[in-house]
Amino acid sequence: MNEITEPDLIRHYRELVDELTIADENREYDLSPEWLRSHKWKVVPVEDGNHFTPNDICQIVSTLKRYGYSECIAVATEPIAPLPSCYRLSVTEEEFRRFNSECGLFRFLLTTEDQSWAISCTEWYDLFAAEPELLEALLGKPLEEARQDYLKFASELAKSPDEPLLLVSSHYAAF
Repeated sequence: MNEITEPDLIRHYRELVDELTIADENREYDLSPEWLRSHKWKVVPVEDGNHFTPNDICQIVSTLKRYGYSECIAVATEPIAPLPSCYRLSVTEEEFRRFNSECGLFRFLLTTEDQSWAISCTEWYDLFAAEPELLEALLGKPLEEARQDYLKFASELAKSPDEPLLLVSSHYAAF
């Protein structure tokens, strides 16, 4: 996991992330409905495991390697200065574990230069997004099953139907 320090490169990666997310400083981690529709992406929220569980890491890494990815970028979607806000990760279990260890408390979005997938990490949930075939591979299960798993998690914590975790589930079910 390498910190990106070049200002032009940080700016470039920030622009890639800005294209994928909502332009609202309070929702920079939410994915843009326009982007999702125009690229025919699906989105599934997943319970956050600070950010990824060991099983998540294994599934993500093996899938990304199978699809030909060797690296990705991680860009903070919240102000975290003076800490680094931009990293390049090799697609290895070791790098993803290190990302969890160093960045697990912060909101980040992981993607690639070609923006062919994205994972937006928050403190409560992660948003996995991509074209359906890749998304199912990243999740290791059918989309509907993954959505039901998240809904069960959100329902167990909810005290009312307008709880944010439940709203995330219903919002992204449309994609």
